[in-house]
Amino acid sequence: MDEIQLFSDTKLIFGAQQTPPDGTVEITYCLDGVREYMIDSSYFYITKDSYIVRRSFNCSISDSVDFSGITIVIDDKAATKSADDMLFDSRRFTDMVNRYEPYILSAGSDISRLFSEIAKFFRSADTALLRIRAIESLMLISKNISGYANSSSEKAASAGAFICRNIGTHYTISQLSELFELNTTTLKAVFRRIFGCSIYAYAKNRKMFYAAVLLRDTDMKIIDIAEEAGYCNASKFSSAFSSVIGVSPSVYRRSFRMEQCKLTHSRTGNISKTITY
Repeated sequence: MDEIQLFSDTKLIFGAQQTPPDGTVEITYCLDGVREYMIDSSYFYITKDSYIVRRSFNCSISDSVDFSGITIVIDDKAATKSADDMLFDSRRFTDMVNRYEPYILSAGSDISRLFSEIAKFFRSADTALLRIRAIESLMLISKNISGYANSSSEKAASAGAFICRNIGTHYTISQLSELFELNTTTLKAVFRRIFGCSIYAYAKNRKMFYAAVLLRDTDMKIIDIAEEAGYCNASKFSSAFSSVIGVSPSVYRRSFRMEQCKLTHSRTGNISKTITY
């Protein structure tokens, strides 16, 4: 993880990251892979060329193996009055971001271009150009985010929670539409606006990140994990897992255990070095 302090209240982070401090505003653009956010008990996803705007509270983050992203973190408590305020009012921007509801949007060509340039300037450590592109990005994003609080959004959010509770069962859009009393067109549109992806992609992402936890934390056979995630065919499960997480289930488990062994040996070695006889 690399980071640059752009302004007194604004930090730019490239690559994998820890969860930003509570109360700060996070804008993360996905360059590649998939990132899962668990906010309270709800799950949200960003994929290539989409981004999330949220205030950081009660959140954990999981990344696919191939995830790459750019994050802008704004801490409005750290803001100091300066000439930068004439260029961009970060306090006004952060006031737009609701404490509980993240915004997940597909990036248009202008935002994608700006973040691509940010990635390029980050590698060359050109802070002056990074500041300009970050401000341009935030100005565009501020025009795109808006609240979406009505009965339809509540029902679509409930549909997402229902999918997560019934991870091993496949529900069609028609079934969900009937269960939550929304016509299919409205359900699909509002669901995408809330969760940042289609109902099908959301269910698939949740199943695969759940399977990743089982691969890391249990000794269950892969075929049994596939069944837990609602797949009766191991080959289809492996293909779905690779498309979301970036590697096959067997490679993921093996890589994780190798990392754990390295950490264990490293800790053992450090302890032994401190013991003298």
